[in-house]
Amino acid sequence: MSALPRKQAAQLKTLVGIKRQKAEQEMWLLQQDVRRIEQEIVQIGENLKALDQTGDDFDGSSLARRHGAVERMIAELGARKAALAARMQDLEAAREALKRVMHSQDRIGDL
Repeated sequence: MSALPRKQAAQLKTLVGIKRQKAEQEMWLLQQDVRRIEQEIVQIGENLKALDQTGDDFDGSSLARRHGAVERMIAELGARKAALAARMQDLEAAREALKRVMHSQDRIGDL
């Protein structure tokens, strides 16, 4: 492979640097989204556990079940788990994209 002129090599380094920055930002945003969804799943689970505990507030639990609150929470929990799985796939794709950009940056450094 022939060596690139300095100007082209510098431009290429700049472009790859910008791509790396974009890939890092995208990955950070996806990580934040994954954390948010995980927290929502925990919160829904805690709410379900609170409804499941029988005791003094049996009437409240009974009313919640009768009016579908439990079913809605279970459906929401399933939806959040599906969203988490999709975001995890997006995060894995972003990791791979970042790896490719970093590899390109290393290769350009060899020029």
